[in-house]
Amino acid sequence: MLMKMIRHILCDILALFLLLGVPFLQTDYCQALLSSDPDAVSSASVIVDKPSGAYLVFINLEKHTDAEALEIWRDFFAGKEIDLLFEDIVCSVASGDINAKTLAENYQSRLPEHQCEIKSEDTTLMLSKAEHQKFDILVMSQEFADAYHADSLSGRQNIEIIQVQGAES
Repeated sequence: MLMKMIRHILCDILALFLLLGVPFLQTDYCQALLSSDPDAVSSASVIVDKPSGAYLVFINLEKHTDAEALEIWRDFFAGKEIDLLFEDIVCSVASGDINAKTLAENYQSRLPEHQCEIKSEDTTLMLSKAEHQKFDILVMSQEFADAYHADSLSGRQNIEIIQVQGAES
């Protein structure tokens, strides 16, 4: 009699697990609980240090039409703390401009994960794309901008240039 009761209880537990437990294990909520991956809005745990030097950040105003969001991006690139912003950016840097890449990584580390994608491109191709407004954000060190005459972009109507000072030596 006791064995029948134990077998009955175990069968009930197994049936409840199959009926409720297995579908629960398939939900996104359960997967998130079991996963060690960070959630979509978590920011980086390590902030990359800002490199020293002078930099230029070019913003394509055709892609950033919301005035309020644009003002937040200006503050962000100037180094100020910002509120949460639900706009993704693609930050292009010249493939040989190591300091600009470090600055872009600093920006990326200050934003939630996957909000800033960094693309390393050939400098001439990148500037050619910039002349035709085929970019989102460009980050260049002042040395690279001078060497490749990026100042020609300053007269463009839909490109805003922000001068950024890196970390103090």
